[in-house]
Amino acid sequence: MEFGYPTARELLPRVWGRLNEDKQAVLGKIVRFHHPGWDGRAATLPEVEELLTELAANKDLLPSLRSKGGFSVSDLESAREGLLLEIARWFHEIHAEGKGGPVLRQVVKRIKATKAAIISFNWDYELDKALLSTVTPASYGIGDGTVRGTVLLKPHGSLNWYPGATGAHIRRDLRKLLWSEKGKKVYCFLRWREIRSGRRQYLPWIVPPTHLKDFNHPMLKRIWQRCVDVLSKGEKVYFLGYSLPPADWHSRYIFRCGFHYQQEGLPVDHGREKPTGRSRVWVVNPDPGVFRRIESIVGWKCKWVPKRIGEWLRVGS
Repeated sequence: MEFGYPTARELLPRVWGRLNEDKQAVLGKIVRFHHPGWDGRAATLPEVEELLTELAANKDLLPSLRSKGGFSVSDLESAREGLLLEIARWFHEIHAEGKGGPVLRQVVKRIKATKAAIISFNWDYELDKALLSTVTPASYGIGDGTVRGTVLLKPHGSLNWYPGATGAHIRRDLRKLLWSEKGKKVYCFLRWREIRSGRRQYLPWIVPPTHLKDFNHPMLKRIWQRCVDVLSKGEKVYFLGYSLPPADWHSRYIFRCGFHYQQEGLPVDHGREKPTGRSRVWVVNPDPGVFRRIESIVGWKCKWVPKRIGEWLRVGS
């Protein structure tokens, strides 16, 4: 939010105005089917996570229910991709505006000084650009071997990652192969911007915000495993602006595993590693509800810092 990006709650109403009339008409028809009382205003739209979950359920059940609701499976898929593409384009534009400024610089300075491992559930590449001198699989925690030092783990994907079928069309000198296993490939685009093409659309490899997320891809499984690994051995853990949404069960699960293993030891092939013990945990967020939610997942007392990140880092003070 301090870098200029919208919160999840305001994402759909704010991106709505960027959609052309045709896209608004199709999405509006779908929204009104699921929310017949919707009054047509952008401000009263459901949250994006709720809408995308409804789209997924609708798509799965439509063929067997033989719905006459006025839209087809292809309409649903097209609406979903169109919405995600517009959000991605918007985020690329926000990045180009460079609103991170001094807060971003101070965050990166702190990360480098402590050689911290970062878990980011955001798609943007603000930290990537500011933190990574070169992009490699190890930068994102998906290389072989043990994770050491500063690493950026992105379990919900990234705006500069593209699946193999799409990434194969990127110029060879502008891409880096991040993952290749059993025919499944993921590429990283080596420019901090949207891919420009007049022939095809490039939808980044991101996990859409739904209640029913799909984490079957082996690269995502590796990232989630690494998230638990670094959490299970962390001596200090900082939650910076992250709200731990109640409906994000996958995120809640990895946090619970990580803090559990701090006390019980990380499982290995022949038993468990020696436990590192309870970490000290800080929650930097003005919202007391967020603090209570995170503390309940941690399982022991945490330190609440009721400030925004810039205030906590004393940027501009």
